[in-house]
Amino acid sequence: MGNDISNLLSKFGATVDGYLEIEAAIDYKEPARKVKAPLVVAKAEPALAPVPNESTAADPAPVVAASAVVPMLAGSPVSPSQRIEPVIESVVEPAVAAANVSVPVPAPAAVAPVPPAAKLTPSPSSRIAVAPAQVSPAIPAIPADTAVVTDTPVPSLLRSMLGEAARARQAQQGASNDGPGNQQDAQPPSTPAQVIAVVSPKGGVGKTTLCSALACSLARHGRVFAIDLDPQNALQYHLGVDTRAAAAMTPAGAAASWRDGVAQGMAGTQVVSHALVADNGEVALAQQMAHDGQWLLRQLQAMQLQSGDVVLLDLPAGQTPYLDQALQAADQVLAVVTPDAGSFLALEHMRQVLHGRNNCRYVVNKYDGTRSFNQDMLEVLKRWMGPRLAGVIALDHAISEGLAYGYNPLVKGGDSPAYEQLQRVSEALRAALAKAHAAGGRA
Repeated sequence: MGNDISNLLSKFGATVDGYLEIEAAIDYKEPARKVKAPLVVAKAEPALAPVPNESTAADPAPVVAASAVVPMLAGSPVSPSQRIEPVIESVVEPAVAAANVSVPVPAPAAVAPVPPAAKLTPSPSSRIAVAPAQVSPAIPAIPADTAVVTDTPVPSLLRSMLGEAARARQAQQGASNDGPGNQQDAQPPSTPAQVIAVVSPKGGVGKTTLCSALACSLARHGRVFAIDLDPQNALQYHLGVDTRAAAAMTPAGAAASWRDGVAQGMAGTQVVSHALVADNGEVALAQQMAHDGQWLLRQLQAMQLQSGDVVLLDLPAGQTPYLDQALQAADQVLAVVTPDAGSFLALEHMRQVLHGRNNCRYVVNKYDGTRSFNQDMLEVLKRWMGPRLAGVIALDHAISEGLAYGYNPLVKGGDSPAYEQLQRVSEALRAALAKAHAAGGRA
């Protein structure tokens, strides 16, 4: 062996004299490795006992992320010979897990208690990473519209609430019954007198002239009250009312009743002028009628009329708030038209208001038999009105001229050829009123 060493050294230009063999025991050890602690997964218990359904059954349970691991516990050394196998688990991000878990609204049943987390006992041969304590999610608030569950049975609770509502309603009714004017509001206002409303689809047909003539004709059989609801206030002139005496009876600004403000007209008629009707102004009267649909009936009731009395209402032309009030109070409606196209077209607009009423009749005024057009129009109107046509009044210029001289040719016979025609209309109205009175209602 020495020769081998000598030969080897001689190749490098050295000798065995400088060679010294030293025998030493060297213990080679593997360098210590920093071992990662295995991850121990602690499953969090739900705060509430969820209702089993498809959504909760499919959602995975939340786990603890690897970043939440705390340092290893002291007192558990790892020997070099131990083989550490890391625990590989699928980690779900906490935010994603929270989004996938639907928290159901707690049912009225009792809430199941939350069981305490299971204690983990570390093994002597491995290091255990303890996850931080999980905070239970807050119980969601119950919405405001969710019914509150009480211990009271539902039928008993319903009966109790119904009793309270009934007592409150009875108390409110009792308070309203004790209020002033309740006896008047308990039943709709009415009058024992027979009411005739004289209307027209358009102006210029002689409505007021005919109304005054009918008032004088009917006054032969009893008391007649002619009430002027037309803002033109012309009825008092047709009935020969002394306007100065009437103004003295009703001073300006005085809110007198209709009964106290009645003026005397020709042929024994009693007239209520429009100045008395609208004593507070047209605007205030329109607001009052819009607020009270039975305003006219209340006024007639306040006049304390008798069963044999007749009331004639002279209304403005067309569809007005006065018409709505008059149709409620009237026992008979008399519509005045002329045999021309204007009246017929205007009458079409009032077809539903007038033609559908059983107590409505028509009068064709200012008929001129010498004109073929008037003859044709009369035939058209007869077909349109049928049996509702109460009469035809011939054209007489003396009727319109009589207003200038303060008399009405239709009041007495011999002054106008239309007098007899008007009397037939008056008798037709009286027959209809008698029939309605016998039947206990309107014709």
